[in-house]
Amino acid sequence: MKRIIVFFAVIVQMVFLSCCVEKQGYYNSGEESIIALICDITWTGGKKEYEDGSSWESIWNFDKDGTYTRTNVEIDKDGNKKEGEIRGRWSFYTPNFSTLYFGGSHYWDIKELDKTIFSFYDRTGELNDPLMSKEYVEFYPYNEEKD
Repeated sequence: MKRIIVFFAVIVQMVFLSCCVEKQGYYNSGEESIIALICDITWTGGKKEYEDGSSWESIWNFDKDGTYTRTNVEIDKDGNKKEGEIRGRWSFYTPNFSTLYFGGSHYWDIKELDKTIFSFYDRTGELNDPLMSKEYVEFYPYNEEKD
């Protein structure tokens, strides 16, 4: 029985690891262009301002090594600033570089990507799964305001 469980665990890991597209070698110019647009620009969904004068913003930096940093910046109504950082891993899920994969069942299906916009469907779950959820999101290049 123990061998069956170990065998099943190995099979599950092999299937899971084969789902991600990890390319060995060089990228063509189209692939390099997509990687540069994602990684060479700091992205944000924009600052959310609330009625009480507080604000919140999420700032994303993607690295070519497959890691990212998301910095959440919160400013309370008195102007006090708090920052929190989340680090994670990402990879391309599809051979045509149209979907980012963050682990588990979290994906971004890219709709538009250029120097001015990064729009995608933030998806949790597999395609065609009735329990899948997705939300349309737009990011723009982050420009830090000078105080």
